[in-house]
Amino acid sequence: MRPRPVLRCGLLLFIAGSAFFVAGQERRREEKGDAQAADSKSLAASDQIEVKEDRFSGVTTVKLKPQVILDKPDHRLTIEVTAKLGEKKIYDHQKDEIRAIVNFESQSKTPVNYGDREFHFMVDGAPLNLGKVDIEVDPYAGRYNKLQPGFKIRETFLKIFDRSALELFSKANRVETRLGPIEFVLDQSLSALLREYSNRVLAQHKIVKERKP
Repeated sequence: MRPRPVLRCGLLLFIAGSAFFVAGQERRREEKGDAQAADSKSLAASDQIEVKEDRFSGVTTVKLKPQVILDKPDHRLTIEVTAKLGEKKIYDHQKDEIRAIVNFESQSKTPVNYGDREFHFMVDGAPLNLGKVDIEVDPYAGRYNKLQPGFKIRETFLKIFDRSALELFSKANRVETRLGPIEFVLDQSLSALLREYSNRVLAQHKIVKERKP
């Protein structure tokens, strides 16, 4: 006995509705997963980036907590960035300037050969040359500083990220680094963190600049 047309039509509608329902469920799960991943990244960034305003001076400090950018069995390199926005400027053209102080700390088991000591970044293929670095050796590293187990040498050096550097990092997806003969690529999470930090500094600078008379 052949199925009646009405029954056949209802069966087709039921199958189609079930397919749409399943597809909708899958889409909602994917969207929920994407939202949770975005929230996780946002929470990670908020945990690693500090924004503090001094209500007396009006200076806003945006700080990136120390992050490991090179982690080898015998050599560890970290980066910490601090930008102070809203400080008094002597000349009007200085109001657009941003100087984020970048503190690098190297810990190693044996002396590291830094070659010409030229420090370079490559951000999405765009070169950023920070020039030579003046590396200071900490003679009291083992006595007063907490070193990684087995590490005996601590060296530090400072550089500056200006506005153009921060604007470059604010769009960064892939960041490569070279210090003398040492080359490495930052992992995606750290590149994203540098991107978020740079965007926050630029945004806070705009807020501070508009607030100042």
